Amino acid sequence: MWYCWHPGFNLFAIPPLVLLTGWSLAKPSPAAHKALSWSVLCYTMLDTIYNLMVPECQPSRRRWASILLHHVTAAWLVCFPISYEGFAHLTAYCTAVELNTMCFAIYKAFKGPAARAAHLLTWVVLRLGWYPYLVYHFHQVVRGAGFAVGSYEYCQSVGSQVILCSLNFFWTVEVALGMMQAKQKQKDEHLHRS
Repeated sequence: MWYCWHPGFNLFAIPPLVLLTGWSLAKPSPAAHKALSWSVLCYTMLDTIYNLMVPECQPSRRRWASILLHHVTAAWLVCFPISYEGFAHLTAYCTAVELNTMCFAIYKAFKGPAARAAHLLTWVVLRLGWYPYLVYHFHQVVRGAGFAVGSYEYCQSVGSQVILCSLNFFWTVEVALGMMQAKQKQKDEHLHRS
């Protein structure tokens, strides 16, 4: 089935993004930043097309819509450092979160407890800790460069970061509520059998 292709695609496509992020952070250069930014844009476009063609690759319509919002926002955001080379290093700050995506892809493929623990740990540290900090950091950097609050560039960079950060919290609540509902259903079934 088509939808089975998605986890395998992420298992193949995300590690190079993680490596490019490491290169961009460890050896900052225009070439490293440009390679990372364009790779992120290509990945995002490919995954958006796939999600549009095969919406059943997501567990629900709500998740599908939120993934599409995430991808459109990420594409708009990465166009900022592509357009303004002075901000090219910011892509790596954002794509540090792909370490979490890679852990999730590994967990989905192999179901190991270490991969699950790594996924949960990196989710909390990167998506719920690092990304909120990036909203503040982007605000400081973009304002310091002279872009006014409310300008197109400010909305593209800081606004996009706010949307991505909000989606991380939305997904966290969505998963937590799903787990609570599953536990309640299991408890109800157990009581019914007793």
